[in-house]
Amino acid sequence: PGMQEVLLNFGSSTFRLHLDTDQPAALFNTQVYLATGVHPKRQKVIGFKGPGGPIAPLLPDGDLSKLGIHDGMKLSLTMLPVGQEIEPTQASPHPVDRIGKKVMVLGQRVDAIERIVSFHGDVPEVVHKLHKLALYLGEDGMKLMLSVDELNGDENIRTARKGLVTSMNHILDRLEKLKTELKAPAPQNESA
Repeated sequence: PGMQEVLLNFGSSTFRLHLDTDQPAALFNTQVYLATGVHPKRQKVIGFKGPGGPIAPLLPDGDLSKLGIHDGMKLSLTMLPVGQEIEPTQASPHPVDRIGKKVMVLGQRVDAIERIVSFHGDVPEVVHKLHKLALYLGEDGMKLMLSVDELNGDENIRTARKGLVTSMNHILDRLEKLKTELKAPAPQNESA
């Protein structure tokens, strides 16, 4: 439990990452993005083992404390094609629930950026990559807001939609603040 050092293989490279099993998967996915450049939505991380054997790929809302993570664990990353992203766990097939899970994951991804900025906001390469990620997440957020806007139905759905709009507005406001805060010149060794 807690902080574990894992080895992540991607292509011909291996990365040592610190994975905090007490945090949401979004924080680990953001660390993977910083190390590899693979957008969190396009990551397929495998290698977790449970009592019954291998566990499916890490879900965007996966509970890291239940994946048998230990120091030295070897994980593998594959970059998924656009349109084949792994979806969050679906508690119900209802559109409100599916969109609600995506809103929750987006909020966790923004939390992850804010957390990493609080520790590494003085590292230009990190700031540059997190700025790009915030831009991507802003686009994802606007698409998700359109999905929320399309929800129609009875009073319960209208009430749920109103709550999702409020949550999305808060997340998008935080993203705008991050994009402004992280806007900085590109690191010297990279072209913009």
